[in-house]
Amino acid sequence: MTQVISVVQEKGGAGKTTLLTAIASLMDEDGAKIAVIDTDPQRHLEAWAKKDQTSLDWLYEEDDEKLIPTVKALKKADPAYDAIFVDTAGFKSAMSMHAIAAANLILIPSKANEADAKGAKRTFSHVQSVAETMEKEIPALVVMMDVDTHTNITQAITDALDAQKVPRLNAMCAHRTGFKEMTSTGQSPQGSARRSAKSVLADLQGRGLISFYRSGSWPKSA
Repeated sequence: MTQVISVVQEKGGAGKTTLLTAIASLMDEDGAKIAVIDTDPQRHLEAWAKKDQTSLDWLYEEDDEKLIPTVKALKKADPAYDAIFVDTAGFKSAMSMHAIAAANLILIPSKANEADAKGAKRTFSHVQSVAETMEKEIPALVVMMDVDTHTNITQAITDALDAQKVPRLNAMCAHRTGFKEMTSTGQSPQGSARRSAKSVLADLQGRGLISFYRSGSWPKSA
């Protein structure tokens, strides 16, 4: 069954596209058949995917009313996609609501600052509201992005999220130049950025949140 993973955060600049491209490209390397949908008018995901340095498929969808039909059409592809990722703009919109409604898993990126943390909390609450309206379970977790993991501010922000019972991954995407380079190369993250992204993917795997890895048939990449 195709899993739909939407990356949503109403605060702009929190690292949505970076997180999506890192996870999607690593899964692509592991042999997953991946499609990515860019719904952000800035089209950063499309610009990355157009460089054709990965084997994943991509498209841009600007009409919020067409997002769910587009996802449904992709889920009927043969051979089937293992995962469809949806990137969204940094504000609350009808498109983000549809992206949440279409998803089996929501990832909410947040940098270690108060504005991002507040945006993450509001986004998590919005996901809960959509899930409640649809009467379905939609797991949602915060992923800390571009952080220095041992600093006081990172600890303070994660403590605040924990105190508000906003679920988050333990693994974090550290502040690494490789994540910025990835945007311009069209590749998966390299060097220390790769190791950081892999730790996030491993955390998701360990929690049983990525369907592709639950099958037990995937070949591990180096």
